[in-house]
Amino acid sequence: MTIVRRVARPLLAAPLIQSGVEAARHPGAHAEAARPVLNQVSGPLRLPNDPVMVVRAAGAVTAVAGSLLALGRLPRLSSLAIVATAPVVQPVEPFWKEKDPALRREKQATFVKTLGLIGGALLATVDTEGKPSVAYRGRKPRKAAAAAIHDAREDAAESVEQARLSGRKATKQAKKSAKQFRKDAQQAARQAAHDAGDSSRRAQRKAGKLAAKQAARAHKAARRAGL
Repeated sequence: MTIVRRVARPLLAAPLIQSGVEAARHPGAHAEAARPVLNQVSGPLRLPNDPVMVVRAAGAVTAVAGSLLALGRLPRLSSLAIVATAPVVQPVEPFWKEKDPALRREKQATFVKTLGLIGGALLATVDTEGKPSVAYRGRKPRKAAAAAIHDAREDAAESVEQARLSGRKATKQAKKSAKQFRKDAQQAARQAAHDAGDSSRRAQRKAGKLAAKQAARAHKAARRAGL
């Protein structure tokens, strides 16, 4: 706890403790001032139909909560209890209906002070002393989960895109390979036909030479026989 909180909490709690003790000990005036509010909330909140008893109990709660706030014990919960009992312990008097200027100014000053006390108590309910609040700790896992889902979606989209590009690349490579295969096959066929043609022409020339040799030998044999 910092020095500021050690000083500010007792200063805020002092008038709250005093008003709570006053309401618990002398609830009459508070009960009359809080009667309109109690008539509206006693049914829904199932409160006793006894304004004096309700004011006494609320005054005791305010005094105890103010003491805990001054000591720095359960400050947020204590402040919340003070705010909850404020409509009964710190009733708002309609100063604007007062015709006496002096009384109107006095009631108006009391009204403004009461608003200041309630505002201070409200601030104390959200004072986490620099620690993350429950709402923040609850939002942090949700943000982390949302970020993880977003990253997973991006990774999945990137994987799909890579697979699509890979498939397109593989298709192009397959088409290129098939085209090269057809080209090589056609070239091999032409080479084979050319080789076959060369072999046929060589065979014809060889047969012609052989026939010429046989004819020359026959001619020589005929000449010898004539002689």
